[in-house]
Amino acid sequence: MENEGTIIIPIIGYIIAIISPLIGLIYGGALFFLKKDVALYQKHGRLLIFFSIAVFVISWIIRLMHLI
Repeated sequence: MENEGTIIIPIIGYIIAIISPLIGLIYGGALFFLKKDVALYQKHGRLLIFFSIAVFVISWIIRLMHLI
């Protein structure tokens, strides 16, 4: 039961990724690479990395649309 983890840690990561994709990317990397013993954190760390990149790209597309 020790290595199950809690879901609140990934949820905080997703909220951080929406506010600041760069910090969300670092947070996801930390979950993925530093918490290898917890499968929940591995899964959500990888998803958080992808989510942060997607938020970053979408925010840049929106910013570029405003310049046109």
